[in-house]
Parts: sequence; structure tokens; C-alpha cells
Amino acid sequence: MADQSRTSLRHDPVSSGIARVRRQLRRLEALAAQHRLRKRIVRALRGGAGGGTTLLVLMKAKIVGSLAGKLAIAALVGLGLAWPLVALAILAIVVMVASILSCESTDLDGCDCIRSNPRRARLKALIKQRRAWLAAPSGPAPRIRDFRMSRSP
Repeated sequence: MADQSRTSLRHDPVSSGIARVRRQLRRLEALAAQHRLRKRIVRALRGGAGGGTTLLVLMKAKIVGSLAGKLAIAALVGLGLAWPLVALAILAIVVMVASILSCESTDLDGCDCIRSNPRRARLKALIKQRRAWLAAPSGPAPRIRDFRMSRSP
């Protein structure tokens, strides 16, 4: 009798599906965490290298007279290399203020700075699907190979 209860628990599709989906969710969340860490490290290195190089060039070329001006330009270049959208926003504000002061139009119509990342979107969708299934485990457990994202035009 005890053998039958153990075998029935072992072959229960819902409990084995829950365990599998939990394992997949942990793995997918670990992938997302690794991606965020890599992104932070690359931003810090890219911004630091860009800002430092700009400061060295400004020191050698003697373009800006004061040290504060050189540090400000180097910080803006480093920020632009680390977070391009923030630098673009700062640039847009500067262009708007300059256009208001000089009464000229802004020509920023052709900017296509925002790109989608389909792999990151798929990872987020897989995580969302597993969390939803774990909250209410009904039907077969989700599988990565069966997952299809809807394509938006």
C-alpha cells in the first residue's frame, strides 16, 4: 500500500510540472539577474573610460580654460557613453533652451534611438508565464519549446 502512494506521488503530472516550472523560473530569473549585472558593469566601464579619455584630451588640447569646465564636459561625455538616453534627454533640453533663446527650430525628427531587444522581451515573457502558472497550476505545465510570443507589428 505504501509503495502505491509513493509511485502515485512520483507520477503526479501536476506536482512534477510545478517542480519543473519552479526550476525553470529560478534559472530564467538568474539569467535576468546576470544580464542586469553585466549591463551595470559595462555601463560603468564605458562611462568611466569615455569620461576619463575626454578629460585627458581636454587637458592636453587646452580647449576649455577652467578645470571645472573640463570636468563638466568629461562628466557629460561619460554619462552619454554610460546612459545614452539620459545624455539624449540632456541634449534635447539644451537644444530646446538654445532654440527658445535664439528662436530657431529644433531638428530632432529623425531620431531612432529606442530599439527593442527581442531576447530580453522573450525572457521577461517566459518569467511572467511561469509565475502565472505557479500562481494557479492548471493544465499542462508550460514548456520553453512550446512558448510562442505574439508578434506586434
